[in-house]
Amino acid sequence: MKIAFRILLLLFPLLFLQAQETAVWNTYQAKQEKGVSSTNLRMDLIDKAPINGYDFLFYIKIKYRVTKESDFPVGNKLKKMYLIKDAITDRMNSVGDNYYVGSFMYDGSRFEYYYVKDATGIERQIDKLFKNKFRGEKYDVFVKADPSWDLYINFLYPNDEIKNFMSNRDTVIQLENAGDDLSTSRKIDHYATFSSQNDMNLFAEAIEKLSYKVSYKKKIGNQKFPHEIKFHRKNSTTMESVTKFTTELIELCKEFNGNYDGWETYVVRK
Repeated sequence: MKIAFRILLLLFPLLFLQAQETAVWNTYQAKQEKGVSSTNLRMDLIDKAPINGYDFLFYIKIKYRVTKESDFPVGNKLKKMYLIKDAITDRMNSVGDNYYVGSFMYDGSRFEYYYVKDATGIERQIDKLFKNKFRGEKYDVFVKADPSWDLYINFLYPNDEIKNFMSNRDTVIQLENAGDDLSTSRKIDHYATFSSQNDMNLFAEAIEKLSYKVSYKKKIGNQKFPHEIKFHRKNSTTMESVTKFTTELIELCKEFNGNYDGWETYVVRK
């Protein structure tokens, strides 16, 4: 998201990218039929997927016990799950080229997902790993053809609603860490782009009815959405407030064939 705090937001991913060799990871939770799931995935691969040649999905299911207190492993069991994850990654890297795309935890099972060129012999290596280091753990190994990367694109990768929540969550956390008083109302600038000037003008009329004020309208070098509008309104930056106004603006942009590009503000200290 664009924010005036944006220097911090841009620096962090840059440092993270350098450390992780272009890997950008994020996590989200979602309500499911039997509780809550947690997904951790490599976000940056969405622009590359499917990657030619990595046609096989190799994944491991590791069991854990769900308690009344938590849907997920806690304490020493959680540490053990991380040790297992790291050991699997090391073993996979020693076997051959792969893309570790993420994990999914739900209802007593954690799944670790890899795309590989050739799955031959990998199951044997994983069996050896568990036998030597994690003998008491219950696990299963699966291999299936997935040249379109359907699991990554349509299962692991978040939908627009979840992506909006993740962006807002990460921004609010960084504002809070900078000492921001989230409950204080302040000017928040917003950006949106449209395919036609007429759509942008209709959108401007709609947001003015919601007490937004237009800062500017201009043409930019985006072929698909060449018309940009900047507008503002006073709001707090609590998660509830941010979720409400971004959800409303995303839907309104869609109504006028546009794209909501994000928001920016400044830190208001307590």
